[in-house]
Amino acid sequence: MNQLQKKLKAHGPIHLGIVGCGLMGGFLVNQVLQHPGYVLDMVSSRRLESIVKALETAGLKEDDFQVCQSLEEVRQARAQGKLAITTDNSLVARAGLDCLVDATGNTVAGAEITVDALNHKTHVVSLNVEMDVLIGPYLHRLAQEKGVLYTGTYGDEPGAIQELYEFCQFVGLKVIALGKGKNNPLNRHVRQEDLAEEAHGKGLSPRMLTSFVDGTNTMIELNCVCNSTGFVPSKPGCHGLKADSETLPDFFGPGRLIEKTGVVDFVHGLAPGVFALVEAQDGSMDEELRFLKMGKGPYYTIYRPYHLTSIETPISIAKAVLEGETSIYSKEIKAQTVAVAKRDLSPGEGLNGIGSNEVYGLLLGEEDFQGRDYVPIGLLTDKCYLKKALKKDQALRFADVEMEETLLYQIYRTMWNSFDKEGKIH
Repeated sequence: MNQLQKKLKAHGPIHLGIVGCGLMGGFLVNQVLQHPGYVLDMVSSRRLESIVKALETAGLKEDDFQVCQSLEEVRQARAQGKLAITTDNSLVARAGLDCLVDATGNTVAGAEITVDALNHKTHVVSLNVEMDVLIGPYLHRLAQEKGVLYTGTYGDEPGAIQELYEFCQFVGLKVIALGKGKNNPLNRHVRQEDLAEEAHGKGLSPRMLTSFVDGTNTMIELNCVCNSTGFVPSKPGCHGLKADSETLPDFFGPGRLIEKTGVVDFVHGLAPGVFALVEAQDGSMDEELRFLKMGKGPYYTIYRPYHLTSIETPISIAKAVLEGETSIYSKEIKAQTVAVAKRDLSPGEGLNGIGSNEVYGLLLGEEDFQGRDYVPIGLLTDKCYLKKALKKDQALRFADVEMEETLLYQIYRTMWNSFDKEGKIH
């Protein structure tokens, strides 16, 4: 970290734009405004009120920022030392900044923003895991072609898991499983109205909290880990174990609940942390792990009891801009979070995707989704409609759904059709 600080000082402040000013985006706006290593030049969001609220919370006055509707207005604002705010995401992508942070959480908008920014040779740090699991390999390749980086972020659970994974590999530990704790009880069929009061009390939208409780958010985060590491779900939807760091190894191994290795899962009892389940590379290392009271073996839990989400994002920004280093990225599509009906659905019904009352996400490994043409939940928008009746807990296929022809959908279908014989994306 000292080296990164030195490089940041030598480079001078990183010029930054943030797209999305919801919960995480708002927190990040406040943080980087107070960090001497960053200049926040632009913020974009669907609602200007969200941006103004975040800026005022950070102590800015009305004279410190300017609403912009063109690149010329952006240039004028920056020349006057003002922060440019806008509802036009493309302005941030095209403003010639060092880095754009996608904090939208919106799959369709995220794809448009990221492709635009990469084409204009701007580094992209993405908090948009929902979008990454759909077209991450394509975006990584596009960034390479343009000579910039596309990366996920430290702090978000997939990035925190990736850090643990790389640490364990580097020191010679064999990684058996990876995963995260789940903060909420799991209810795959929960509706937004069931959670409205709780969501309001937590400062969340009912849609966001619904995506947490119905498990979709957890499935997508583990999906990201699968795509970055090559691991697969322990079973469709994972097991959802109840354990602490000491008892977790008891679920793995020959004759136990999970016999496979190289798997991901989630655990009730470890939230808000992340874990790697490991095995020593030899008898000497195993003896040392026992001596250090890491457990009784042969498997041990390496546990990080926190993840700091957007608070750690400045590290990913600096590493991308100054060192050309990704925090986490999708190498290939090893898993999919497919859309499954929450209830019996009728023809003509709208399918509102993540956090909706119509569908939840279920994580499938490649052996369970290959050739079945399932619809990933992140592709669904409020302009997608069901063509035929579906039963509760039935997975959606593309033949069942009238899809909206978004850029995201076009890239996904083109990318998916370009799989080679090994199942990897060109």
